[in-house]
Amino acid sequence: MVANYLTQDDVNNFGGELIDVVQRGARQAIAPVVDRLEQENQELRDRVARETKRNLDHALERVVPNWQEINRDPRWFQWLAAPDTLSGYSRQELLNDAVASGDAQRVINFFRGFQAAAGQPGQLGQAAGPRSAAQPNGPVYTRPQILEMARRRQRGLIDDAAWRRWEYELCRASKEGRVRGALSLETGLPTTL
Repeated sequence: MVANYLTQDDVNNFGGELIDVVQRGARQAIAPVVDRLEQENQELRDRVARETKRNLDHALERVVPNWQEINRDPRWFQWLAAPDTLSGYSRQELLNDAVASGDAQRVINFFRGFQAAAGQPGQLGQAAGPRSAAQPNGPVYTRPQILEMARRRQRGLIDDAAWRRWEYELCRASKEGRVRGALSLETGLPTTL
């Protein structure tokens, strides 16, 4: 809401023409200051954006060293175009949101999710040690992914129907052993796949 400093009495006492001249003069006098502030603000936004991108790239490089190679893979773009089963949004939209908010962990989770779906060894969904004969039938979820979904729900980004689907899928994944780092009911300690 913009404050109106002029009253009808001001207009009646001084007339619309004088008030118009004063307002234009004030705009002219303050314009260089406003222009400078807008330029400084834009420079700060650009600097923050560069720093955010640098931090994202650095985090990705540490955790997913081949992320740039993946980012050129046509299968990556096909995978991103598909809808996320829990939210209904395309993975690309969700990735864009993670990048725009500078959330490195969410961005990393997308790359790991793709690696798991593509069956790349040593990534999310791959056990560190020997595996049982039964392979997980569906995506493997991590505690950070589960917490991120809960945060998205709290922010109102996931509607009731999508949340019910997520709860069902999470319960099923837990029952099938597809939750990496799930807490053991007996010990309360994280388990692994």
